[in-house]
Amino acid sequence: MKRIVKFLGIVAVAAAALIAVSCDKEETAKNYNLSVKIIFPEGVEELEDLVVEAVKGTTTNTLELSAVDQAIVASASLPQGDYKVSASGAISSAKKAVGAAEVSLYADTEIEITLSIASASPIVIKAVQYTPGKQYYIQPLSDTWIELVNNSDEVQYLDQIILIGGMGRQTGPNAWQANGYENLYGGVTQSPVYAFPGNGTDYPLQPGASVVIANAPIDHSAQGEGFENCADLSKADWEFYASYNAKDTDYEGIPNMELVHCPFTSQLNWGQNFFAWAGLIAKLPEGVTPAQYAANEENLMTTPGTTASYQYLMIPSEYVLDAIDIWEADAEEHYPVFLPVDDAEGILGPEAWSGQAVRRKVTKIENGRAYYKDTNKSSDDLVVEKVVPGAVPTQVDAE
Repeated sequence: MKRIVKFLGIVAVAAAALIAVSCDKEETAKNYNLSVKIIFPEGVEELEDLVVEAVKGTTTNTLELSAVDQAIVASASLPQGDYKVSASGAISSAKKAVGAAEVSLYADTEIEITLSIASASPIVIKAVQYTPGKQYYIQPLSDTWIELVNNSDEVQYLDQIILIGGMGRQTGPNAWQANGYENLYGGVTQSPVYAFPGNGTDYPLQPGASVVIANAPIDHSAQGEGFENCADLSKADWEFYASYNAKDTDYEGIPNMELVHCPFTSQLNWGQNFFAWAGLIAKLPEGVTPAQYAANEENLMTTPGTTASYQYLMIPSEYVLDAIDIWEADAEEHYPVFLPVDDAEGILGPEAWSGQAVRRKVTKIENGRAYYKDTNKSSDDLVVEKVVPGAVPTQVDAE
């Protein structure tokens, strides 16, 4: 019995020693230096509210930022272990840059995180049909339209959102960027510019809900032989009404968008271009209405480097909520209309007069509500096909 007790005593002492050694190791766990070099997205030179964090278990560590050799580096001295590192910063109110990496920190370590652009805009372009379903079905009537959707989980407001669309078919470098106006868009459209009316909270849009804005809100497919491929826009929510031209019709029971600017009064329809298309939606700073903005001559400009006399409404990149660049269906050379921060790469569009639209891909459907892909890259986010305006998707798009 004494031998057994003595043996147990030895085991107890050994266990205590092991515990002591383990505790001592925990108390003396080494710290190592983590250095994270931040690589900005193409076309982005600065970010606001940049935050870099390293997470281990339930502990979040915020790294200290510094400028090293004209680069942004985040660093910290952290206990050894495995970390998930994330970085996020604001490009504008509608766009952010994000990135992440995993690192095993058991020695001083340097890593790089390349940020990519992620849209922070809750309202995006869901679909657009800019080429009619019948050849030369141009004006005064046209079955062209655009649809916007609330891609967030909170109520948003359409009030004073500006819609610009049309030009596309860029045959050379963007004239504004080529002449030193690096973050300014002009000449995106020769068609009229419109905006939603309202004072800020007059036109709510529920999560997942969308609105269709049509040039002529009628059933174009019912107009007779040859119109079978045209869109039924009789259930459109809003109308682009060209009040400046007597040839256009103001349809009863459909609210009108507000006309903001019109470079050419001969153009009746918003956003029409047949072969290729580029368009954006934008929101001005708080306290500035679209009408006030367009009335300020400083926001109007002729095309730089040309003798053209017509004036375009200028939209800074920072005001852009969403932008899409659609190239001609068989185009082999592609000159972007937008900066990479707004649309990293365009997409080949539908054939002219096909009546097809360009729509945003669906990433998931939850309780009947669709969520849409938005990476600020048209070539990844969009698909070309025949689209029913206002239709609710029932299936997710394959990647």
